[in-house]
Amino acid sequence: MTKSKNFILFLSVIVLVFNEFLLTYTRYTNQNLMLEDYSIYKTGNIISLAILLVCVVFFLLNMFSKTGFRKGTLYIILVLAAAQPGFLFFSNSLQNKDYKIFAYVIYLILRLFLMITVILVYFSASKKIHVLNNLGYVLLISVLFVGFSFYKVYYYTDDSSKYENGKRKADAGVILGAAVWGGNRPSPVLRERINKGFEIFEKKYVDKLILTGGGSPNELTEAEVSKNELIKYGIDPRKLIIESKSNSTNEQILFVRDKYYKRFGYKAVIIVSDHFHLFRSSEMCSFNSINADTFSSDTPLSPESNFNFCLKETFAVILFWFFGLG
Repeated sequence: MTKSKNFILFLSVIVLVFNEFLLTYTRYTNQNLMLEDYSIYKTGNIISLAILLVCVVFFLLNMFSKTGFRKGTLYIILVLAAAQPGFLFFSNSLQNKDYKIFAYVIYLILRLFLMITVILVYFSASKKIHVLNNLGYVLLISVLFVGFSFYKVYYYTDDSSKYENGKRKADAGVILGAAVWGGNRPSPVLRERINKGFEIFEKKYVDKLILTGGGSPNELTEAEVSKNELIKYGIDPRKLIIESKSNSTNEQILFVRDKYYKRFGYKAVIIVSDHFHLFRSSEMCSFNSINADTFSSDTPLSPESNFNFCLKETFAVILFWFFGLG
């Protein structure tokens, strides 16, 4: 029985290592990056490896434990391990983004459930898997992790203070897109981002602005609306760079990375967006090796709206950390 136990647990570890490779591949592929760009110092990589390390340690402890194991427990652990890469393959095959997000969430629950299971089984005299008890711990850890992530989003501090002495410069400012109203007018959110972009240009923190954001058919794109407004403010059109096809923050960051940051050897950029949006934008830039400072626009928000936006960004940044999903 001991040999059978160790074989199943060792096989589970091999599957988990393969799963980690697949998850990393997913994370980098979703960012149009090669695995040769891998760095252990990225937030998502650190979190993912930490979970794997905890699992491997407790798998090894269970292997060296002299306490007998139930066959049912061993087979359930193996099935939970094998289900992860299988479910990740399935999730990646989905084309609908909402379905993909739902599948990714189920995958994370599976991964966390297995980690909790191997920990509790090690300390259990009966070696039984108590499903409800394990799910309770999964819920507790999930709430704590979401709470920590929410704190990072809500209390994020931008980098405007670094520029107050006038000595710090960046190669370009990047105004992230937001909604357009009436086909050609900036929404209040976009208006404040435009105003902040004009401010950093006027103060000579940057000498060019990259305007991002696509739009709906038969109306001006977010980038074009931003350009028109900044020209009204007196900025030379030659100082304005347009990206008018993106539909997400991720696409906008990747445009900056591929078309300007890497291509022209930029040293730094300034990302302009709303406060609640800056932590995720900063994490995206960091993952893509973009040295980015952030400036918060002055969009007025009620406490309730600010909370709701920050909560939405919390889940978005978690999905980015684990899967590179923008």
